[in-house]
Amino acid sequence: MSDELDFTGRRRRRIITAASAGNFAEWYDWGVYGVVATIIAEKFFPSGNAALALLNTYAVFALGYLARPFGGIVFGRIGDRLGRRRALSLTILFTCFGTALMGVLPTYAQIGVAAPVLLLVCRLAQSMGAGGEYASAISFVFEHSAPRRRARNVATLVATTFIGIMVGSVLARLLSSVMSPAAYDTYGWRILFLLGLPFAAFGVYLRSRVEESPEFEALQRARSEATRVATPLRDALRRHWGAMLVFVVCTASYALISTTVTSYLTTFLTSTAHLSKDDAYTATIGSNVFVLVGTLVMGVVCDRFGLRRTFVAGGLVTAVLTVPALALAATGTGGAFAGAAAIGLCKGLLALPALLAISQIFPTAVRVTAGALAYNVAQSVFGGTGPIIGVWLDQQTGGPYGLAFYLAALALVTTVVAACARRVFDVRHDESAQSGSAAAVQR
Repeated sequence: MSDELDFTGRRRRRIITAASAGNFAEWYDWGVYGVVATIIAEKFFPSGNAALALLNTYAVFALGYLARPFGGIVFGRIGDRLGRRRALSLTILFTCFGTALMGVLPTYAQIGVAAPVLLLVCRLAQSMGAGGEYASAISFVFEHSAPRRRARNVATLVATTFIGIMVGSVLARLLSSVMSPAAYDTYGWRILFLLGLPFAAFGVYLRSRVEESPEFEALQRARSEATRVATPLRDALRRHWGAMLVFVVCTASYALISTTVTSYLTTFLTSTAHLSKDDAYTATIGSNVFVLVGTLVMGVVCDRFGLRRTFVAGGLVTAVLTVPALALAATGTGGAFAGAAAIGLCKGLLALPALLAISQIFPTAVRVTAGALAYNVAQSVFGGTGPIIGVWLDQQTGGPYGLAFYLAALALVTTVVAACARRVFDVRHDESAQSGSAAAVQR
C-alpha cells in the first residue's frame, strides 16, 4: 500500500479518533467490572464467605469470556463481508448495553439467585461485543495506514484501550473519595457502569462519520467482479488454521497479563498486599500509566525491527520480571506501587505485538474473522480464567508466587514460539491490496 494511504492531518485525526472513541468506551466498561469486583461479590452472591463470593464473581467473569469467540465469529463475519465500519458500530452497542444493565441490576438480597444469573447474562452480552471489537478496530486502523507507520498507528489505538480502563480506575478512586463509604457501597459503584452510556453514544456517532478502509473496498470490488460469495470463517479455518494456532499460543501470556492488570490487580493489592481500597485504586492507575508507556514505545520499536522480534523481546522481559514484580507488590504500600508499575510495563510490552498480529499475519479477506477468533480463543482460555486461577493459586500458596510463576511460564512460551515462527510473523499480506484481494477471492 502506498504512502498516500497513510494518516495525514485532519483525515488522520478523524479515522483514529473514530476507532479510538469506541475502543475507549468498550474497554472503560470492561475494566470497571474488575475494579469493583469486591463490591460485586458482596452484592450479587450470598454473604458469609467473602473468599467464595469473590471466586464466584470471577467465575462469572470467566464464563463471560465464553461469548468472546462467538462474538468474534459473528462480528468477524460482518467485518469481512459487510465492512469494518459496520462491525465497529454493532460491537460498541452490544458491549455498552450489557455494561449499562449491570448498573441497574437488583442485588442478591432483593431477588436471590436470579441476581447472579442476570449478572452473567449482562457479562455474556458485554463479552460478545468485546469479542468483535479489537479485530475490527485494529483492522480498520491497520488498513488505513502505510506499512512504515502501521505499528505506531495501531499502538495509538491500543493506548486508548488502556486509557479507557485507566479512566475506570480513576473514576472509582474519585467517587470512593468524595462519597461516603455507605453511599459508594449503595449506589456509587452503579454510576461507574452507567457512565458507559454517554461514552458509547459518542463513539457510535464518530464511527458513523468515517469511510471504509481502502483494502476492504478493493476486496469488495474483487469479489463483485468474481461473483463469489465471501466465506471468511470457512476460509480462515481451512487455509490459516496454522497461523491461528501459533497466534493463540503466542498471545496466551498477553491474555493472562491483560486480565491480571485489568481485573485482578486491585483485588490482589487489597487481599494479598493489604492495601486500602483507595491505595489499591491508585496503584492500579499507576500500573496502567506504565502500560501506556510500554505500548507506545513498542509501536516505534516494531516499525523498526519487525513484529516477530518485538514479540520475542516483550515475552522475554515479561518472563524475567513477572515473579519479582508480583512478589514486590505483595510487600506493602511502596512495594505495591513499584510492583504494579513493573507488571503494567510488561503488559504494555506484550500488548502491541499481540494486537498488531491480529491484522498483520492474516490476509484482508479473512483478517477480522481469523484475528478475532484466534484472539478470543486465547482470551477465553487464558484471560478469562486468569483472575479465578489467581485467587485460587494465591489461596493455595499463601502468596503471589503461584500466579507469578504461571504467567512467567506462559511468557517464556511466547518467547520461544515467536522466535521460531518466522513463516507466520515475517509474512506480508499487504504489498498489493488489490491483487491480493482478488487472489483471495479466486482461490
